[in-house]
Order: sequence, then C-alpha cells, then structure tokens
Amino acid sequence: MKDPVYGYISIPIKYMNKVIDTACFQRLRRIIQTSYSPLYSSAVHNRFVHSMGVFHLGEIAANQIIAEIQRKIEPNFNIERLGEVFKIACLLHDVGHAPFSHTGEEFFLNSDKEFTEIHNELIAVVSSKNFDVDVPKEKTAAAAPHEIMSSIVGIISFPDLFSDESEREFFARCITGYRYSEKSEENDIRNCFIQLLNSNVIDVDKLDYLIRDAYITGFDTVSIDYERLLGALTVVKQNGGYELAYYKNAISVIENVVYARDAERKWIQSHPIIIYETYILQHIIAHLCEQISALGKKLFCMESLLTEGQEFKENVKVSLMSDDDIIYLMKNVFPNELSSEYFRRIDRRHPVWKSEAEYKAFFLEKTSGGEILKEFETAMAATAKYISGRSDIWHINEELVNTIKSELQEIDNQDLDEMSKTVQKRDKEKILKVVNCLQRYALEKNIEYDFIIIKSTQFNSGFGKTDFSDTNIVFPMGNGEEKVAKVGKIVSSLNARVKDRDDFFYLFYKRDNNNDTQLESRELCTLLIREFV
Repeated sequence: MKDPVYGYISIPIKYMNKVIDTACFQRLRRIIQTSYSPLYSSAVHNRFVHSMGVFHLGEIAANQIIAEIQRKIEPNFNIERLGEVFKIACLLHDVGHAPFSHTGEEFFLNSDKEFTEIHNELIAVVSSKNFDVDVPKEKTAAAAPHEIMSSIVGIISFPDLFSDESEREFFARCITGYRYSEKSEENDIRNCFIQLLNSNVIDVDKLDYLIRDAYITGFDTVSIDYERLLGALTVVKQNGGYELAYYKNAISVIENVVYARDAERKWIQSHPIIIYETYILQHIIAHLCEQISALGKKLFCMESLLTEGQEFKENVKVSLMSDDDIIYLMKNVFPNELSSEYFRRIDRRHPVWKSEAEYKAFFLEKTSGGEILKEFETAMAATAKYISGRSDIWHINEELVNTIKSELQEIDNQDLDEMSKTVQKRDKEKILKVVNCLQRYALEKNIEYDFIIIKSTQFNSGFGKTDFSDTNIVFPMGNGEEKVAKVGKIVSSLNARVKDRDDFFYLFYKRDNNNDTQLESRELCTLLIREFV
C-alpha cells in the first residue's frame, strides 16, 4: 500500500485476505478520522488509512521491542507471538469505531452514560477468568467506548486470529489499555506492549494521528521523527518488574510528541467552530437514537456495526454503520431543523469569543477571578447542562425562557423534600439570569434571540502529566551498564502550569446576514457579569 505519510506500507497477505479486504474492516473507509473538516477542508481522511498507519508503526515498534527483550531477558514465553497479537490489535484498534470520529461514540453507552453494559459484552466475548479483575468499575477509569467496541467487534468478526482465551484477552487489553495487575515477567512484558498502543502520553495510535493530521490539514507543528523514537524503544528492570523505556537519543522526539499533541488539542480540537459542529452533530444523533428507540431498537450497538445489520422499519436498515448511514437517516428518514443547519452553513451560529485566551481576557479583567466569576460560571454551567441534555429545546430562545419559568413554578407541586426544591429553584433561577440577560441584549441590538452555550475544558499541557514525567530514559554507561532516569527529573525546563479552573464556556449567536448590526463581545460580557454582581 502506498501511504502519503510513510511511503510504501507492507501488509502480509494473510492480513489482506483475513482482515483488510473484509466488509467489517472496509467499513472504516466511510468513517472520517477527525472532526476538523469545518476548519480544515482537506481533513477528510478516514479511519481506514489511520489503521493502516498504526499497523505500520506498530510493526516497527514490535520488532524493536522484541529484539531488545530477547537481548536483555531471554524470555521463557513466546515473545514473537505476543508481538503478532499486538500487531493485530494495532490493525483492528478502531474496527468498532462509531461514525463521525469521536462525536458519536458516547451513544454506545446507555442513557446514564454508564459503561457496565458494554464492559459486560467485552468480558463475555473475551471469555477469560482473569480479565474482569482489571476491568474498571468507575467510568472515570474506563477506556473510550470505541476502544471497548473495537475489542468486541475484533474478537467476534475475526475469531480465527486468536488461538485461545489468553490471546483474546491480550488483544482486548492492548486496545483498551487495561493492564495486567497480576505480577509476573510475562505480564510485565505484555504491559509494555499494551502501553505501546494505548498510553496517556506516547503510543503508535497517537503518533500516527499526530503525524497524519498535521500532514493532511497543513497545520504547522513540530516534526516528529518516529523512526528515531521507535528505534530507541527498550525495556528496563524497575520497581521489581520490567517497564517500557527509551534510549537517551529519543528525548527530543518525546518532547516533540507532547508539543505536537498540545498544539492539536489547544488550537484545533478546542476551536469553537469544531466544538459547535460536534454539538449539533451530537444533537442530531441523539434525535436519531430517540426516534429509533421509539421503534424498540438501539442505533448504536453491535448489531448495527456488523454485516447482518438490523432493520428499524420498512425499507430502513443499517448495517456496517458509518457516516453515510447517519447522513441518510438525518436527511431522509428522521429530519429536523438541525439536519438543515448541518448542510446549510449560512444558518450556523458564530462564537462571541473565539478562544480560551479571549474568554479569559474578557472575564478575568472584569471579575479578577473571584467569587463573581465563580457565580457566573456556575450559572453558565447550569445553562449549558440544561440545554445539552434536551432534544426538544437545544438552544436559548423564547421557548426556553417560557419552559424554565413554567418548570420553576411547578417545583412547589413536586413530591420532593424542601432541600431538593431549594436546590432546583436555585439552579433554575441562575439559568433565568443568563437567558434573560441574553434576551434583553438581543432586543436592544435588534438581533435574533437565539444563542447556544457550550461548556469546554481549559487546556492543560501534556508536560504536566504524571505519565510524561515518569517516562523512563536509558543512558548506556559502558560495560553493559545502564543508568535509568525519569524524564521529569532530567528535563526540568518543561513544566506545565497548573490550571486554576477546569472549565470555560463558548457562547454562540445567530448572525443576521441582512443586518449590519453586529454583536459587541465586550459589551455582552459586561452585561452578563453584571447579573452576578
């Protein structure tokens, strides 16, 4: 295969026949890799080419780490086979991905956004007595839904790739990042492989998308010398077991990987245009899921991903679910006002401020970051949560004001204790402060009363992550001796500032293309803050 990033990628015939040429894997051609296309029109590369790239990098990494393990340890287990299953996991790590990149994957979960259901599916298909011990019970520690689904789809669709339950388990762990807690030499080495595909700092998945996204979008970022980085892989004996490490010549590349990831997260993933597109797509998908749920079916599930698919009603069937299916359903089967907006970009709302830095400049200047800002952001958070959790009213307009007022009046009639009533009233009153202020401003400026508030997360550099600081660096000392040091101990200049708050908010408004009156960002910010003085 000729790849624009790596040149020719060599794929073994057995994988071409058994995996790549199957309908299950070819489905990935129809799933966009990123949500960046509203900002970078060329960013239409897909999960198929990304998976091929991850396989290519995984093969380089596996060959290097196997050679190092054989040189240093002389393992009494089949290290070559571990490497083979690892490469299979690299190839199939996105085989169960949801449509529209990460925008749709939360719909694999149940209505409470709990992981129990899909975790139980994974445990069942792995069918290993040891695996469930390391499957986290808390959703904060869970793998991404698409990683869990990819593990399930990979095992169900390609059972002949695995000889026994231990290989299925290792495959699933590589994709989800669920490391072995039981200590043994073999499990230590398995954990090193797992870290090569799924880690918080550097792995072959992140390496490919950072390099590929920069190439496709044209976004200028630092160069990542992946050959130097992967050629520096090794293992070291640390803390009573074996851990993944890099030789000293990789330090600069490790830094560059974090720089590149920081830049992509801060300036692309957090751009308000991309955040807005994600918001409306998630509401569109939520609407589709509700409509199909009313028919007694679930759209985002295993059946929709497989070749057999499932029929929802006459002449409406989904199989090998991809972006195309969502587009078809939103246009032709269950359209709503958002479907039209998705295609008619002239109807889209525009951000009042265009970056986290601009948000801070407006609001920190007026509040000094004290109690007033805290009150304001609490109200914004309540408003964002309220509209993001509804499918009937998903933006701020006259209908929302009337709904909030009606709900506020009904609280006293609910069968609740006084404390619960007080809390609900307080939240609704905070929301009313925000929406009433926006209503007055829209009336004064003669613009349409139609706003959206979306909560975002403040940027935090990867240099501040513990996993980055704990990366092992090996310094050969001669005579076969090695000195091992942590990156955080030897690269003191790369310190990330601790962020003072977790969240900030984007506010979007509807611009009238026939009206010269434009929204004054600083003026609106001043009015919003005054509500909480």
